[in-house]
Amino acid sequence: MRKLSCFFALATAAFCVVAVGCGPKAPADMPETHPFKVKVVNGSEAIADVDVFFIATSGSVSISGKTDKNGVAEITSTLQGYTADGAPAGDYKITCTKDPQPEHWKTPAELAAMSVGEQSEYHAEYEAKRAEMPREIPEVWKDFDRTPLSATVSAGGGEVTFDVAELGGLE
Repeated sequence: MRKLSCFFALATAAFCVVAVGCGPKAPADMPETHPFKVKVVNGSEAIADVDVFFIATSGSVSISGKTDKNGVAEITSTLQGYTADGAPAGDYKITCTKDPQPEHWKTPAELAAMSVGEQSEYHAEYEAKRAEMPREIPEVWKDFDRTPLSATVSAGGGEVTFDVAELGGLE
């Protein structure tokens, strides 16, 4: 039995090595990326689940990340289905979004059993509750034209911290 376990462990390891080596190839126009992190906080409090988007003045690479429980987003770049860690060197405007999400009081099965009108009423009530919830991220941070957030990614990579308290607080 022990030999069989060792065989499966070796076979799994070999499969993983082959799978990593056979991953998708970077597109020819994929720029070199550099490790970059964005931290989102409110004073000393980390803000989790913030979607962070880098907006370049040119290029077609999608650059984004999502903050973890420590408020840190590891930035990745995607082009034509290929994803690389980090971001290309350059200057970026940055938007951050996190909309409050109230708990659902109906299960998916209960929602499915409701009529279209009942579902509409439920969703309207859900949206009203969402609108009343406090926001952790200023609305202006998600507006491309008005966001005060920016970063420069250098060839060595780097990180930036955005503090709600320092950048004007919540509206």
